[in-house]
Amino acid sequence: MKKQIKNILLAFIIWAGIFTSISCENMDDNDNYPITNAFRVLQVNYDGQSVTGPIAKFDPLGQMQLIFSHGVNKTVFEAALSVSPTADYSLSYDETNSLIVIGFNSPLDYETDYTLSLPKGTYGVEGQSSNADYKLLFSTKAFVPPTLSISVESNDIYEGEQVILTASLSESILKDVSFDIVLSGTAQLGADYSIDNTSLIIPAGETSATVLISSLVDIDTESPETIIVNVDNLVNCVPSSSGDLTLNLIDEAPLLEFKGVMELQKYDGTTSQIRAVHLSVLADIADLSIYGVEIASNGAVPNPADIEFTFPAGSSASAGDQLFIVRDLDLANARAYFESCLDSFTIYETTKMSANGDDVFVLYKNGNAIEYFGEPGVDGTGELWEYTDSWAYKLDGEWIYAGAGAAVNAGATNAISRAAYPFCSPLQLQGVTALLWSGSGTNDGKAIHVRANRDISDLSIYGLGIANNGGGTDGVEYTFPAVYVSEGDQILVARVPGAIATYYGNCYNKFDQVFQDDFVSQNGDDAVELFYQGNVIETFGDANVDGTGQSWEYTGSWAYKTARGWTNGALDCAATATNNSSSSCPYPFCN
Repeated sequence: MKKQIKNILLAFIIWAGIFTSISCENMDDNDNYPITNAFRVLQVNYDGQSVTGPIAKFDPLGQMQLIFSHGVNKTVFEAALSVSPTADYSLSYDETNSLIVIGFNSPLDYETDYTLSLPKGTYGVEGQSSNADYKLLFSTKAFVPPTLSISVESNDIYEGEQVILTASLSESILKDVSFDIVLSGTAQLGADYSIDNTSLIIPAGETSATVLISSLVDIDTESPETIIVNVDNLVNCVPSSSGDLTLNLIDEAPLLEFKGVMELQKYDGTTSQIRAVHLSVLADIADLSIYGVEIASNGAVPNPADIEFTFPAGSSASAGDQLFIVRDLDLANARAYFESCLDSFTIYETTKMSANGDDVFVLYKNGNAIEYFGEPGVDGTGELWEYTDSWAYKLDGEWIYAGAGAAVNAGATNAISRAAYPFCSPLQLQGVTALLWSGSGTNDGKAIHVRANRDISDLSIYGLGIANNGGGTDGVEYTFPAVYVSEGDQILVARVPGAIATYYGNCYNKFDQVFQDDFVSQNGDDAVELFYQGNVIETFGDANVDGTGQSWEYTGSWAYKTARGWTNGALDCAATATNNSSSSCPYPFCN
């Protein structure tokens, strides 16, 4: 029995020795540094990750973290440490003085190789010494010029008024941006308008600059003139793809304006057609008959002798009225297509509303042209403003275009059309997101985006709901607050607004209203419903279908409504991004 116990004990000792040996070997495999009391660098961190070897694409204002084997003697350490080429940096320490953050007070140069050096020496607080010189190579990232865009709050300037022109960068950079404003058009600089500066600089770290354009008053009554604004001689930036900006110089503020044009055809798969122009009354008009509309066909030069339609003698209009001039043969189609929305208009029939989608509309007052839709003297075929089998709509003073052919087979009624005329939807779904990006939380990227197509005095008549996993509608789950919103307002309901703000960057400021609510819980397979007075008026996706694998799925991504219908980002397309501008699928509203 003693012999058996002795053998068992011997076997145990041998096993324990083998296990200990294996365990020590495994520990050594996981420890890149030999057991020593020498002073040394244990780890280098950059951009939240441990790095080995040289650091590439270092941010010019980035920082790195060095973890040493021992706490340092600050005085000796700081006297020995250097960066070449010379850089302005500062050091911060943790409570042990062994974790040191190196940050740069002034931007490093782009595309430059730097070396951080610490020669062999005694740096430990208790006299520990290093065995060799230490060098860390890091190279700054390449300079990528930001995009420069120009914008104004309103494209119309009336005599005696001023407009602020804003030049904006897609992101701030560490260099000054400079450029020249170039002006052309039918209006004459110095005679019709003035500008206070044409050579602008956006300082490093800033994202915009402004310039003031002033309309000059004269005694002549003139048709609208144009100021075409462009940029040239760009330094450290590239121009936006949006091209020229056109401003309209107008004698007096109008009482009546174009609101929309349409040449809808084949919308229901047949030859059905609706040709009409939509005007909005901005102030009471006692005598509407002083106004008329011309159709300048196929690039013809406008001529007041060719006015096709003049409002009837004795007619008047009140502020807020919506006027719909429609071809008489198309009125029945318009009633069927627009349904109850047509009741919002005062209807005028005419045999001469025969515009094709490449024709210019001209609005006259007392025989003087006061507004154009399209470019006078230009055939619209292939132009941005072409509305063949489509429409254009003036949203908050700026024209938006569905594009030629948008209405073809888009839906038998406006209510179900994928290219619906915006006026008939005072509030519409604009976007749905379930974004996930590098470092984001599960709920950070969940938001619902809506747009106001008309002024809404009380937004609380609208609500939202999420139909989870194809389980059908749950009714109104969120009611908007009782606030006034203006035509063109962009409204966001977000689960975590702060996270969305960080991800979107400057784009976040484009939202006019942002509301927070935990109801925003959609995953990329959930439909979203918009309600009006408790009734569903629009749905993204299908409330009765789980969106997984469907064409409208937006898992880790977004869906966005264009004038031609919904479009989606690729699934999980933002996973490796840290912000919207670095994403392979930036949210379209931000472009």
